[in-house]
Amino acid sequence: MKYEETISQLEETVKQLESGKLSLEESIEMFEKGTKLAKECYETLKNAEQKITLISELEE
Repeated sequence: MKYEETISQLEETVKQLESGKLSLEESIEMFEKGTKLAKECYETLKNAEQKITLISELEE
């Protein structure tokens, strides 16, 4: 999944959690989903940063 798609899903998950319309069980499920999406975004950004650092070092 692309980073932009993951962010979009994370934003939708947050909206649903903030709506206050979910049951406790649904809220827990959405929180777990949001946590996984946030971790995926973090990993994507971390990998991008490593690639940029590597490219920058090669150009020096």
